[in-house]
Amino acid sequence: MSSPNPADIVAAPQVLKRSPPNGLSVLISGAGVGGLMTALECWRVGCDVRIFERSQGIVTTGDSFTIGASAIDAFKNWPELRHKNEAIAYHLMVSCCKHNGKQLMPPMEFSALTSDPANAPRIYRHSRPWFHAILHDQLGKVGLSVEYGMEAVDFFEDEQAGCGGVVLQNGPRHEADLNLVAGMPVPAVSSGDAIFRTAYPVELALKDPVVADRFQLRGDGRSVVELWVGAFTLGYSAIRYPDVTQDTGTIEESWAHRVHPDEVLKFTSTIPGWSDIGDRVIKTIPHDQLVDWKLMWRDPQPQWTSPAARVVQLGDAAHTFLPSSGKGATQAIEDAASLAACILIAGDRQSVPNATRVHNLLRFERVSCLQAFGVVNRSKASTKAKDGEDPKKKLVRVGKWMLEHDPERYAWENYHQALAHLEHGTPFQNTNTPKGLVYKPWTIEGLLEAQGRGEATILDGDWN
Repeated sequence: MSSPNPADIVAAPQVLKRSPPNGLSVLISGAGVGGLMTALECWRVGCDVRIFERSQGIVTTGDSFTIGASAIDAFKNWPELRHKNEAIAYHLMVSCCKHNGKQLMPPMEFSALTSDPANAPRIYRHSRPWFHAILHDQLGKVGLSVEYGMEAVDFFEDEQAGCGGVVLQNGPRHEADLNLVAGMPVPAVSSGDAIFRTAYPVELALKDPVVADRFQLRGDGRSVVELWVGAFTLGYSAIRYPDVTQDTGTIEESWAHRVHPDEVLKFTSTIPGWSDIGDRVIKTIPHDQLVDWKLMWRDPQPQWTSPAARVVQLGDAAHTFLPSSGKGATQAIEDAASLAACILIAGDRQSVPNATRVHNLLRFERVSCLQAFGVVNRSKASTKAKDGEDPKKKLVRVGKWMLEHDPERYAWENYHQALAHLEHGTPFQNTNTPKGLVYKPWTIEGLLEAQGRGEATILDGDWN
């Protein structure tokens, strides 16, 4: 099942409501999903926005990702984006298989991965380049553009002058009332694992008659994604197909690190009972379309703002997620909606530090919980599926608190109480985390060790 190319979609009538210009200048370094959505949201609340990106042109790399309902809700202010999001989304089903290809459960809706399937909002699956394209197109329609080939190498702020800024490669400096860093994630250490990941036209895979017979469209024209689970394997066959492998120490987190499919076949040849159908799919991958991607550990980073709060990290720069979380793009979009709302509530240039610090307070515990969720999902998916084991135990848990959050409304409801907490120490408790959770700082190493000992962790509580 295919989705229309973004360039071919006839747009819905667009009626945008923008707040009056507020005189606030914003610089954004990084034009990924988080950077572009933040640019749109800051423009919508009246800011003057400028976007720098180190690459030489629009992003066309990447495979696919999940966009949750909490992010899609941000499109309520962007009628055309909402329309195009629906048009390009893949309406897939999912089944779970062992690493030998044996089906553990029949195809089901993605909503079956939630704690309340009957009432769950839709979970969207997108081509990363196509989703990026609809954001980029929306930028142009409101008069914004990305300045490519502009690599940020340093950031600064001047508290007395009330500004932050960026230093670009070769020396140019630019200042603004607020400087947002959407790239340059925090330092990391290797998890010891990597994944092979790819996206390519399904027609190439279907040239193999055995593959075509295995991955037939359903009667309603929908595709079924197979998640293969085993001692070392997590696979999305046909549509997206990564394998979890041991990191050889030679790769980086980069879409540019291409390898030959034979490298994957060397790995699968070591897996007892590995199915021939898996190798057949791998052999159909174009030789220049397979990425060797390192899985990196990054502990939660509670402080996203600079000392004077004029330089702020967002998206991957603030909270990098493992692919197993399925939350990176969703949380970057939530960041955009939250920060823009805080800027609008703060009201003027002098109050920007209040806005950014409140945004940090409202967001950190939520994304920290979701980062922990991704760590555990990776561990769960990388353990061998046992005969007779309920296959749903191998799948992710997606609770209502993850899906039904509205970051813009949450900012409006909690801004002043959060600000009072920061300024005067009055009590404040976030409610955008699992019910009953009392947040405790954690590290990846400590989390995994505590789980191994059977001790209570941040993951305890009502995650449904």
